[in-house]
Amino acid sequence: MSGEKVLVVDDVEIVFSAFKEELGEFGYEVDTALSGEMAVEKARAKKYDVIFIDMVMPGMDGIQTCRALKQITPDSKLIAMTGQIYSGLANKELEFVKAGGKVFYLYKPFQTGEILEATVKALSERS
Repeated sequence: MSGEKVLVVDDVEIVFSAFKEELGEFGYEVDTALSGEMAVEKARAKKYDVIFIDMVMPGMDGIQTCRALKQITPDSKLIAMTGQIYSGLANKELEFVKAGGKVFYLYKPFQTGEILEATVKALSERS
């Protein structure tokens, strides 16, 4: 696959390089947003095939961002990711799914191939 558009939403910029390196190698176009609010602006301006959303961010958290993006771009696959494992994570992931997203268990730090695997899996679920 190539040419698919991916948006990565995270408040930590270093995460972006992992996505750009791994997906760029396979021809994906990767854009980034440092907040949920910025992701909403970008999704209004451009259609994304897959959107990776950090669960824990200041301002709009991952669930709020998922809800907003689902309204704007219902055909995009919205994938949760997190660097924080905590006791309430399963409940947060369930809320994310109820908001219209998917959970492919993409936890930071990423292992080689995980980002590509999650992206391919999300794209394979397109209608």
